Amino acid sequence: MAGWRTLVVTSEARLVVRNGSLHLERDDRQLTLPIEDIDAVIVESPRGSITISVLSELAQRGVALLVVDGKHTPCGVLLPYAQNPRIPSLLKAQIELTEPFKKRVWQRIVQQKILNAAACLDVLGKQGSEKLREIAASVRSGDSTAREAYAARTYFKLLEPGFRRRSDSALSSALDYGYAIVRAAVARSLASAGLQCALGVGHRSSANPFNLADDFVEVFRPCVDLMVFEQPPEADTPLSTDYRSYLVSILRLECSIHGSTYTVSTAAQEIAESYARAILSRDYRALALPELVGDQVRRYE
Repeated sequence: MAGWRTLVVTSEARLVVRNGSLHLERDDRQLTLPIEDIDAVIVESPRGSITISVLSELAQRGVALLVVDGKHTPCGVLLPYAQNPRIPSLLKAQIELTEPFKKRVWQRIVQQKILNAAACLDVLGKQGSEKLREIAASVRSGDSTAREAYAARTYFKLLEPGFRRRSDSALSSALDYGYAIVRAAVARSLASAGLQCALGVGHRSSANPFNLADDFVEVFRPCVDLMVFEQPPEADTPLSTDYRSYLVSILRLECSIHGSTYTVSTAAQEIAESYARAILSRDYRALALPELVGDQVRRYE
């Protein structure tokens, strides 16, 4: 599986592969990284170049490659096409999933998302987390009473009164950037586990090839919210290179699964593997979802 380092390319660099390592070459310097250490590569410079051998090697090693649009928001991702012997059986199992199973999985996702939102409020020292926990306890199978939408409205009013999620503000841009980074990591993990990202449980759009990734991104949204609202971007300006690098570190934010510590990146891998086990066993309780426990970002020497 992928490593622990996220590489952000912001300059006119040429990316090539030699002897199992990724080389970034510029006129004035060269950087070499073992591919086994790399979790994701984000190419932000429109003037950089990358070889086909790099694309192939990153895909084979399970490393996600993201490219950005003119606003520096990730807009495309290269995912590994997993050489996984479980793919045929997993595809069959995903196609044959029953509605009760899907509804129970979605119920668990919505509950954990709301609980993580409550934890985000606690870490930020905001009021109202108990209200969210009450809402989480009332979520029914398939979220038939729309507790997710109600919780979201309540949550953002508590998180930042007056904040409008769908706006052109720097806060909204920061959230979009962070969500996109996590979405790519989740999609990479699902693909590497041999799962079909288009076959979601809560998200089921025929036009969305990442329905399942969008399902599981939900539980990580409060992790992004925590980092953005704990260290907001400068208002009324484009996100700086330093701030975007800060947002990329969301992949190293620590969370908990069944009492064990994971990063967001490794938690995404555990979600994918546990979901594969859940659908093969037809037991939705086998799905493992992360709990937001604080604002600790793992550091590597």
